[in-house]
Amino acid sequence: MLGIAPRVLAPPLLAFILRRLLLMIPTTFGVALVIFTIFHAAPGDPATVMMGAGGAGDLSSASDVEARVSRFRRKHGLDRSLVVQFLDYIGPVNLGRDGSSWFSSPYTERTTEEVDLAGGGTLLLGEALLIENLPGMSTSEIDHAEEWRQALLDDEAGQAQWDEAGEKLVGLGAEGLPPIFQNLFGLRNKSEQVNGALDRTLSVLARAGDFEVREGSPLSTRVGQAFAWYYTDGGGYRVQNTGESPWGGLMAFDLGKEMQGERPIGPELLKRMAVSVPISLVSIILAYILAIPLGIFSVRNHGTKRDGMITLVLFILFAIPTFWAGLMLLQAFGKTGFDWLPVLGLHDKDADLMGSWAYAWDTILHCILPVVTLTYGSLAYLSRQMRAGMMDVISQDYIRTARAKGLSENVVIYKHALRNSMIPVITLLASILPVLIGGSIIVESVFDIPGMGRYAFEGLTKRDFNILMATTILVGIMTQIGILLSDITYSLVDPRIRNE
Repeated sequence: MLGIAPRVLAPPLLAFILRRLLLMIPTTFGVALVIFTIFHAAPGDPATVMMGAGGAGDLSSASDVEARVSRFRRKHGLDRSLVVQFLDYIGPVNLGRDGSSWFSSPYTERTTEEVDLAGGGTLLLGEALLIENLPGMSTSEIDHAEEWRQALLDDEAGQAQWDEAGEKLVGLGAEGLPPIFQNLFGLRNKSEQVNGALDRTLSVLARAGDFEVREGSPLSTRVGQAFAWYYTDGGGYRVQNTGESPWGGLMAFDLGKEMQGERPIGPELLKRMAVSVPISLVSIILAYILAIPLGIFSVRNHGTKRDGMITLVLFILFAIPTFWAGLMLLQAFGKTGFDWLPVLGLHDKDADLMGSWAYAWDTILHCILPVVTLTYGSLAYLSRQMRAGMMDVISQDYIRTARAKGLSENVVIYKHALRNSMIPVITLLASILPVLIGGSIIVESVFDIPGMGRYAFEGLTKRDFNILMATTILVGIMTQIGILLSDITYSLVDPRIRNE
């Protein structure tokens, strides 16, 4: 017989996990695209909102509103097309002005305006701006270009030096244009006495590119004509990126910076998660520890007054709004009530002076009310789910068979029924991880806790694109992981379920 190597197959569950993990990659990009689209489709300009929050005085009466908004949009890349903005956020290549030198970026501040002439016709003028040297020039090249630029401004240099400087700048090609326009920028507000330097500079520009100036025009008009040519035909509107930070975006694990505070979002997210995750985790554990026994107790006492009383109390708890419950607990146990517990923040103002045990105890006291507020609603919901699952299972034939064999009720409930009745509760596992990461906006706002939920809400009110994208994508990833854990747990709890 011919020896045939056995076909090696991964266990079905392992293959299922691998497929789901790979599927999370396009799903996460899809979540990012949806949030990006909703953000930009929503009314309101984030630049105007952010400048209104960070500007001094009334935004509508500020004389430089348009300039400040324009600077803000350029700084955060909001002046680019939506496709470029999305690709820049996804990465891994940084498409900003300091990004990969493989790409170029528009310089939208370099604007032109068409003006009407007194004798008829129109003239295109560009806004005079300081033009920086192109990326990629060495220090020696920049120094030489600066020397030649200064020679054109020197009225005493002589024709030979002017001609040499002009030839050198023309020989640099596109890299020689910024030094020429640096001269024009410096001459823009000078008197007509600098016409010699202006004429020499414009003459070099005419040799460097296909540019003709309107003769007899005032100095400012000739300068405006030159800048208009550079912004349109001279290649000055799009400039090669500097290459200082070639990599960035989500695929490079770069979540950017806050638009207003300029803090890196990654470290800030970790800081906020260190607050939200422990509080939410304790709340969820408490909810499960209490909900599962309550659900079992209700089933074992089905139809009795005890079951009715528990059902009534749980429905009342589930109906109480979280914000109202938080405010009532704050009023009752804070200084306006019994004054038993601290109600704001995570620590007292002098917590830094405490020892380790005192600091930990202070933190626990501050977390009691937020944990209670987070727990009561999920406790009511989980216990109802547990009760419904158990009621469905105990009506099955195999449970009746177990009872017919004379097994005790404890054996029937805890050995035969409990495992299968856990499936509805396990389904809710998909919502646990997002809660752990996202925290609670309401609870964190009521109790003044600097957690993830509050951070996301602050980003929403400020229309901070980077904060909203980072927090939403993180919650989306945790939701996918929660669903995967739920599916895995199904197969562990109920062997009949197979993920093929």
